[in-house]
Amino acid sequence: MPPSLFRAACGVCLFLVIVAAKWATFDRFGSPMPDWDQWDAEASAVLVPWLEGDSAFLGHLFAAHNEHRIVLTKLQALALTAANGQWDARLEAVVNALLHGLVAWGLWGLAARRWAGRPLALFWIVLAVITGLPLGWENVLGGFHSQQYWLLGLSVATVALLPFARAGSVRWWAGAAAAALALFSMGSGLLAAAAAGVLVAVRWARREAPARDALATLAVAAAVVGAGFLLRVEVPWHQEMKVRTATDFLASIAHSLQWPWRKHAWTSVALWLPWTLVALGRWRPRAPGAIAGPRDDHALLVVGLGGWVLLQVAATAYARGAGGGYPASRYMDTLALGVVANALALLHLHAGARPRLVRGLGLLWLGFLAAGLPPLVRDTFGSELRNSSTYHRTAEGYLRRYLATGDAAHLIPPDIPYPSVEGLVERLTIPGLRALLPVPLRTPLALVPQDLEEGIFRLNDARGWTTRDAPRRGLAPGTPALDYGVTWGSHGSEGAAARGTWRSGVLPTPGLRWLRFETAGHPGAPGVALELRAADDNRVLGLVVPSREPGDSWRGAYVRAPAVPYRIEARDESDGHWLAFSGPVEMGGLSHAAWQATKHAGTLLGIALAASLALALAAVVRRRRPAG
Repeated sequence: MPPSLFRAACGVCLFLVIVAAKWATFDRFGSPMPDWDQWDAEASAVLVPWLEGDSAFLGHLFAAHNEHRIVLTKLQALALTAANGQWDARLEAVVNALLHGLVAWGLWGLAARRWAGRPLALFWIVLAVITGLPLGWENVLGGFHSQQYWLLGLSVATVALLPFARAGSVRWWAGAAAAALALFSMGSGLLAAAAAGVLVAVRWARREAPARDALATLAVAAAVVGAGFLLRVEVPWHQEMKVRTATDFLASIAHSLQWPWRKHAWTSVALWLPWTLVALGRWRPRAPGAIAGPRDDHALLVVGLGGWVLLQVAATAYARGAGGGYPASRYMDTLALGVVANALALLHLHAGARPRLVRGLGLLWLGFLAAGLPPLVRDTFGSELRNSSTYHRTAEGYLRRYLATGDAAHLIPPDIPYPSVEGLVERLTIPGLRALLPVPLRTPLALVPQDLEEGIFRLNDARGWTTRDAPRRGLAPGTPALDYGVTWGSHGSEGAAARGTWRSGVLPTPGLRWLRFETAGHPGAPGVALELRAADDNRVLGLVVPSREPGDSWRGAYVRAPAVPYRIEARDESDGHWLAFSGPVEMGGLSHAAWQATKHAGTLLGIALAASLALALAAVVRRRRPAG
């Protein structure tokens, strides 16, 4: 395999490992439910104005959310909702994983085009582990947190392109565009242009860049930084989060630089030593007669990436450093880039004059990194993600009960997806917004039996009841009532022996692409069926069968929505089986695809890891094969 193709294959595997790992984490711990800031920054700011055709839509789009102008996040949410017909945090998180995977793929490309050899394989492992593990779990689970990935990706692009490209070239314009767009990712987006400006100033001062190119780039960087300052916003409700003392400021910085270690601030010296050595070497005066070459630019790129992380650390310490505590998980993907910058520094040093000494330094650095990860990983999986999953399940239940009854007493803080009950209720009174809610919250379509005389399928209405006390008509003794749900079931006084058919009235053509039913019993067993039938000629349009037989539990079953008006028909012609089902909930096509992606993420992760291992073995075999 040609080296270029091999490097590309490694990049694809890296991308798939990272994306699949994030999807698998969401499948285990996440929720499609919009959470906290999404109700304001996405719903109130763009979705509602879009639904209502508000003439001031652009004003809402560019308005600040807290200290940030998260235009890219708003546009992403709007585009996904418009394409999907549904507002789904899982879909947003699935796309966010793709964004982060692309950032990692780009970093791999930067390294693979500049360095080679065995250390590059170790860099791949570091990049896969530090990016694939859900250490920044808030960003993995929160559909709203795309701004973190936009900030990372655009800043890396700015630092990698703008200072090193000829003014007016495609690469230069791409870097300038990335710098400008970064302003609309987060409030600190201006720091990418600042870092690029410093790098090009260094190149100009050392006569490594023509004055024309340097001045043009400095003008762009200055314009972007100036625009960033003009766009800055201060909000009174976050003033208490700002650092108040120099001690807290320095403590906050130290806690960030020592990441992933939670204790021992001195570890920051070891973890940032490779980058420091490259930075010091880059500032060292050039020997008389020496000519700048690609290696100098490679070093400056490493300095720029690490320097951008340091600027972000300082900005975060200033804006959120009150108390000098440990950084929140949403900032850890930025800190992970600091680890990557130091790994790139080791690649650069290894390609220099003393590779054996650098190998020892690299092993020491890897040891420090590896020793700091287990406690963080243990806390992430052992408490943070578990607590988040519990919160999501509880909040979903509270919100679903409120939507079923209209009783705000079901919304019990703090386990609700908004700071206040009143604010959440106010937003849910908007009909258009309620119609966009995702599957766990969306109200099922109301079913009316064609025959008003009750047959073997008995109606069970559990709304207004606790799960423990709810009636269980039509359900087997071991089957709980569907939480605040309306169901029909064929299990009766004769057990599963009763036979009969149930048909709904005519339902209009669905507005979305999929229908989701809750099913219990034995759907799909011989003599038991749940079907969609055309209203005009009674032809079968779809079979409702879950992936596994639910038995005494409830399991979702998905079927493509018909393109014509339809009825739902349930049949139980079996003496030993029974069936229960809910009304269908409409689901967007992209929401269904996102659910499938997260559901099968574990399989995708296994395939990606196996392919990565195969590539590694192929590289070892090729290296050991005698030349000839």
